[in-house]
This record gives sequence, structure tokens and C-alpha cells, in this order.
Amino acid sequence: MSGESDAERWDPGFVGDHYLVTARLGPFRKLFLKPREFTPRFYHRLTELTIEDWNLPVPDLRLGEAVRISVDLSVRFQPTLDYARSHPDSLDQLSHTIKLHHQRVLLDMVLEELRVLEDPFWLREGYAGIERRVETLINETLAGQGIRCRTRCVLSPQFQALDEAELENLPSWSPYRPLYQALLQRQHHIAAEAERRRLELEAEEEAVRMERERARLLLEQRETELRKAKYALEAERLKAELAAEETLQAERRAAEARQKEEQVRHEQKLREMEIEAELQSKARRAEAMEDADARLRREIELLALERQRLLLEEEVRDIKLAKAKGWIINASRRFQLGQDAEFDDPEPPGLPPELPET
Repeated sequence: MSGESDAERWDPGFVGDHYLVTARLGPFRKLFLKPREFTPRFYHRLTELTIEDWNLPVPDLRLGEAVRISVDLSVRFQPTLDYARSHPDSLDQLSHTIKLHHQRVLLDMVLEELRVLEDPFWLREGYAGIERRVETLINETLAGQGIRCRTRCVLSPQFQALDEAELENLPSWSPYRPLYQALLQRQHHIAAEAERRRLELEAEEEAVRMERERARLLLEQRETELRKAKYALEAERLKAELAAEETLQAERRAAEARQKEEQVRHEQKLREMEIEAELQSKARRAEAMEDADARLRREIELLALERQRLLLEEEVRDIKLAKAKGWIINASRRFQLGQDAEFDDPEPPGLPPELPET
């Protein structure tokens, strides 16, 4: 019922937590709905007016040998106070009473309503309208009996393939002949539509295949171009690597040459430093030898001077001794001659001249 407006939808008016109160005092009995604020007495009996689901066993509808229609008919219902008052002896089994009293009537009404399916109009317009009419019929029928309800009807047609021979074998008075003619036309239309669709699908598949083939060729062309570009890039990379390697070798050779030159200069510098150190060492040794020679000459000169001094001192002593001996000899000679004691004091022997200090 998705295509129906809100005003056309059937509202059953179901009520939850709905109870029927039976008040019995002697021969008197009264039925009424339980109020919201209600305290039951000993003479009250509560009966719940439940909401139940009922699937009516509608037999499949056969329209000849080529058409079979399955009918799924379900009713959700709830008895009302009016229905309970009209069936006071079945208050504990109201749902069962509804099913028992109305099943055959409803099935007969449904089957009679479904006889319109013998007309092939529903093959073109669909059968949703028939489903709605069945639902409305049952809803109105039960509502007229004081029963709240909502009905759902679902038709499921099943078809078998037909041919011209089967249609010709049907008698002219058969009520299914127009339906079978429409079914055969529909079958031809479906076959033509299927063939058209198959051709369209084949054309689409061919177009897709051609598009895929074109895409594959473009992809292969692109892959070839990429492969060529890759080879070119690889060649350029190899050239760049070779040039870089040559540059590196040249730089390495230049570095080795510079290193050798530096090593030669370093070795030459070390050699010059060694020669200079050796010359300085020789100069120091020569200077030391000269100093030693000068010290030795001074020592020799000192020894010579010391020897000369000693010789001079020895000569002075010899002279002093000689003078002393001469004075003594002269004095004894004088005494021996008896000379007078008065005489001039003899001069002391002269001291030798002092030698120059060395």
C-alpha cells in the first residue's frame, strides 16, 4: 500500500491493554470496558480483549494448467465490546469464535473476489489493486461485525510456458481463453523484450569488449612508451654513472697525485729538517770541540805560566839562597880579620825583583 495516501489507509483502531469487565449479581449481568482507574470487586470478572494474528488457509487459485496463483491472506484482529455483548456465552473464547464463525464466509468472499483474475487486465495493470480490494472487503466485513482488524493480502502468480497448440486446444467457451491469449501475447512480448535485451546486452558487451580492447591497446602503447622512456632513462643513468665514475677516477688520480706530491714535499721537508738537524748537531759538536780546544789551550797556557812561575820562584829562591850565602861568608871573613865592631851596618841582601803576576 505504498502508493496509497494516508486518507486511504485502513486504520483498525487497535487498543492495547484492553479488558472487558463482567459484573454478575444474581440473574443480572452487565458488560463494560475496564475504566482507567478501576478496582475489581468479587462480582467482577476481567477478560482481556487480545490482538491476535490469523492466517486464512486460502487455496491456490488455478486458472487452467498454465496459471497458478498463491494467496497469502493474514488478518490481525481484536474483538470489541459490541462483539462481546453479541456473544456473551463465548467471552473466554472470543478469538476462536471469530475464526469459527467467519472463516468460511471470508474464504468464500476472497475466492469470489479473485475470480476477476480470469480477466487478463491484471497482466497489464498488475494485481496490487486486487490485493487492496480483498483487504478492504475483509476489513469492512469484520468491522461491520464489531471486530477491529487489519488485513494483508499478497498474490504470487506462477506461469508455465504456452504455445499456439495449447491455445488452440482450449474450447471456445473456456473462460480462460482470453487470459491464455493475453498470456501468449505477454509471453511473446517478454520473449521479444528478452531478445531485444539480449541484443542490447550483446551490443553493450561488444561495445565494452571493443572499449576494453581499445583500452588494452592504449595500455600496451603506453607500456611501450614507458618502456622506451625507461630504457632511455636507464641509458642516461648509465651515461651519468660512467661520467661520474670517470670524474671520480680523475679526482681520485688527482688526489693521489696531490697526495704523492704532498708526501714528496713532506719527505723532502723531513729530509731538510734531518739535514738541518744534522748540521746543527755537527755545528754544536764543532762548537763544543772548539770550546774544548779553547779550554785545553787555556789549561796548557795556565800550566805553562804555572811552570814558569814555579821556575821563577825557584830561581828567586836560588838567588836569595846565593845572596844569603854570600852575606854569611862576608861576615865571617870580617870577623876573622878582627875588624872593629864599629862598622856600618851591612845592607841587607837585596830581594829579587817581583815577578809579574800571570
